[in-house]
Amino acid sequence: MKRVCMWPAEAGRRLGLALLGPLVLSACASATVPAATGGQAESSAPTDAAAAPATAAPPDNEPPTAVTAPVTSAAVTTSAATAAPLFTAAFTGLPTPTEITRPAAVVKIDNHPRALPQWGINQADVVYEELVEARLTRFAAIFHSTDADVVGPVRSARTGDFALLSNLNRPIFVTSGANAYTARALRSVEAVKIIDGARIAKDVFERSSRKSAPHNLITGTARIYAAGGDQGGTPPTYFRFRNGDASSQPGTPVSGVDIDFGQIKASYRWDAAVGGWARTQNGKDHTDFDGVRVAPENVIVQFVRYRQSPANAATPEPVLTGSGEAWMLTDGTFVRGTWERASELDVTVFRSDNALIVPLTPGRTWIALAKAGSAQVVA
Repeated sequence: MKRVCMWPAEAGRRLGLALLGPLVLSACASATVPAATGGQAESSAPTDAAAAPATAAPPDNEPPTAVTAPVTSAAVTTSAATAAPLFTAAFTGLPTPTEITRPAAVVKIDNHPRALPQWGINQADVVYEELVEARLTRFAAIFHSTDADVVGPVRSARTGDFALLSNLNRPIFVTSGANAYTARALRSVEAVKIIDGARIAKDVFERSSRKSAPHNLITGTARIYAAGGDQGGTPPTYFRFRNGDASSQPGTPVSGVDIDFGQIKASYRWDAAVGGWARTQNGKDHTDFDGVRVAPENVIVQFVRYRQSPANAATPEPVLTGSGEAWMLTDGTFVRGTWERASELDVTVFRSDNALIVPLTPGRTWIALAKAGSAQVVA
């Protein structure tokens, strides 16, 4: 498996599991990205297990106390006549002179109106937006190449999350709990390190006084990796990225895309000044807790079918294997194509209509798991 790397936190700030059993998840270490065929071309949300504070609220509304958690990496030595070799971050495609060997950390983040603004969402390499109960959405944020002092509000797991975890080579899964069915399934998944805010000690989670429970459980990447960073595996390369040739245009120039999840209506508009797709949610600029606008370099609308979760009749569960339509937005352009994933052990591949893997702009990617007919491109 190709090794991946760490992008320094200061630069990262600027640029930025269909339930299967443990027998499937335990085999995920071999996930790889197929080679290109040529060319580059919550009403209130449901109550979580952690609805009551797991720990005392932090004094004076301070964020969690910082915990030092060194990143396991291999330093690159150079000679005076030879430039340092560059590795590439698995999820962002950004170069770095060191190699990351720590696992990915997947954190479930609340997107209920009372959870806004969230902490740490702009530091995540990849963010999935998935439909949950009451036609609301929830985020599954993947942290790997950057760190965030505060992340949250952390919310509960869903059975659909298992498919998101299974191709990441034993990631750390951070959740505030789950219903009985999902919790039993999670405890049996030995291939994934679970950090559960419903049961974990306060050295990992705290309650912020800035919001009300259950929308106030917070953590941080240093705490996450200190609690479970030595138990996962290095994730595979996730996307194909452009080689930096500014003259190559990935697709057709567009203004952006609108996505209607029901109670959540998300829009992205290209902002050339920041080189990203500025996000609006329900008609308002979507900013993080620090007031920074959400504007990832790439947006993917992955059209999927939702079925009923076996854990709860009211919970939709995305089907993330097979194939379907996909829209890729990168560098101010739009590419219409498809997504395909043979099994939950495989990384999803996004192709254009001419069957070439679509290269993304190095940086962060937000993926909307949308129903067919729920999105439109804005010219």
